[in-house]
This record gives sequence, C-alpha cells and structure tokens, in this order.
Amino acid sequence: MANEPDRTEKATPKRRQKARDEGSVPRSVDFDASLLLWGNLFLFLGLGSATITLLAQQVAFFLERALPGALDEGNQVHLLWDVMRILARIVLPFLGLNLLVALAGGFAQRGFHLSSKPLQLKFEKLNPAKGFKRIFSSRALVELLKSVLKFLLLAWVAYAVLASRVPLLLGTLRLPLGQALSVFQETLFVLYRNVMITMFLLALADFAWQRHSWEKGIRMTKQEIKDEAKDAEGSPEVKRQQRSIMMAAARKRMLAQVPKATVVVTNPTHVAVALRYDEKTSAPVCVAKGLDHLALKIRERAREAGIPTLERPELARALYRSVAVDKPIPRELYQAVAQVLAFVYRLRGAA
Repeated sequence: MANEPDRTEKATPKRRQKARDEGSVPRSVDFDASLLLWGNLFLFLGLGSATITLLAQQVAFFLERALPGALDEGNQVHLLWDVMRILARIVLPFLGLNLLVALAGGFAQRGFHLSSKPLQLKFEKLNPAKGFKRIFSSRALVELLKSVLKFLLLAWVAYAVLASRVPLLLGTLRLPLGQALSVFQETLFVLYRNVMITMFLLALADFAWQRHSWEKGIRMTKQEIKDEAKDAEGSPEVKRQQRSIMMAAARKRMLAQVPKATVVVTNPTHVAVALRYDEKTSAPVCVAKGLDHLALKIRERAREAGIPTLERPELARALYRSVAVDKPIPRELYQAVAQVLAFVYRLRGAA
C-alpha cells in the first residue's frame, strides 16, 4: 500500500472555502446544547412566574367550563380556540428563543455561509462497508469515550449537589407545602446551574477539539500548495505559450511597419534597426529592430519594399540598445542618424 502523503501545511484560504462549500465546518453539538440550556434558563427566569400564573388562571377557567351543562356545541369550538391560543402564548416564546439561540450558536461557530452541496445525494454514503468503517473508526471511538467521560462528569456534579442536600430534602416531609416547595426550587436551581456551568465548560473544550480536528483534516501537502499556486497564477507552460503567441504577433506587426521606414541600419548581419523620418515627426522613429533571424527578416522585408539598407555597425548596436520600437531616437544619436539620412537623401536625389 502506498504511503499516505504527509499533510504538514496549513490550509490555504481557497482550501478552507472549498471545505465550507462542501459543508465541512468545525461544529460542536455540546456548544449548541449548552447555549440552548442557558437561553431557556434565562427565559424561564424572566417568564416563569408569568407563565405559571397564566397556567393557573387557565386551569381555573377550564374547570369552570367543565361544569355540567356549561359546554354546548358552540362553546366547545370556543374552548378549542382558547386552548390553542394559550398554548401558543406559552410555547411560542420558548420556541422563538430556541430558534434564535440555535442560529446565534451556529453563526458564532461557523459564520454565515449558504451551501447546497451537503444536500446533494452521494451514493458512496449508502455503501455499507464505508458505514461500518465510520462506525468503528478511531474518530467514532474518541467520540464514544468523550460521551462516557461527559456523562460521568455530569453525574458527579449532580451527586455533589444532591448528596449534601439529602437530609434537607428528607426533612421537607415535615415542613408545610410552601416551605417544601421553596427547598425543592432552590435545590433544582443549584443543580441546574452547576450542571449547565459544567456543560458550558465542556462545550468550550469540545469546540476547541472540533476546531483542532477540522484544521488537521484540511491540512495540505506541499505538492497541493504548489499545484494551487500554479492554478492561481497559471501554468508556466501556458504562460510560455501565451508569451510566444504575443511575441509572434508583435513581430508580425513590427515587420509590417518596415516598408514605411526611411532607412535600415545594420551590423551588418546580426543587428537591424529600421528608422522612419518625415515632416510629421520631430525626430527619427524606430519602427522595427531585431537580432539574428529577426534582423534577417527586417532586411528581407526592406529589400522587397526598396528601403535603403546601410551598414553602420556601431550605430546599429547603439540604436538597438537605446531606442524602443515606435519611440524616437535619443538626442545623443541625432548627429549620427542625420548623417545616415543625408546619405539616403543624396542617393534618392541621384536616382
């Protein structure tokens, strides 16, 4: 079996975005559950007394309606609507808060990102072999051990709260109902508070573990980093091909300007520079230049167009080094070029 490549490099932003698009995000179920429990606790503390009062009033109301002869066919419909309205007033605040807390917990862990890829059907997930592999994987074993440890820890916290209060709870049998309920209420509050604090701490630890596992799972090899860089910047082979095409097009456009030149200065064979000068230009302009093979092409095109070609090795090399195509020659070469142009004009006058 081939060795698994070492994934030692941190994931790039592109790799992270790809993982999120595929639905792979760090997520702690314990963190969501802890937030929901805390949210419901504060809601119950805020609305608990009002909810209990409402329930008591409605129970009394229903008991009055339950008297013999109080419910006819029309009153039954009204009673049904009353029951639905009361349930909505009691349940909807809790459902709404749970929805908001769930959304806030998800946003805090994963941020806001919509993706349809996790909803797509993947037939490999239906493979029983892969299912058994996931069940008996090391990750599943770690999750099982985590669940057992969390249960034992929460059981110990609950035992620590209740063990010291057993005599007090047993003593409520001899207390009036109001005092007994107060003792039970205080005990339940302490138990709920300690359990939730423990769950919240466990949730933070679990979230840190889940994020560490996620970061480890999306690590990349050095070759993957290089391949991604190539994809982002473009393949060197494609770049070379593009440059070659651009250079060929530039050479073609440059050679097309040679027939418009006034003179071609050569080295005599390795360098060729074509210059154009007329009344529209303030200084001679280089319309084409090249070395070796391209210089030969320039000379051939000039010969075909009847453009004079003069051998001036030093001037040709100086022009090639100091002037760009479609740019005027530098001022320090004016005199040397003027002599060449004067010679060309004398040739034309003699002709």
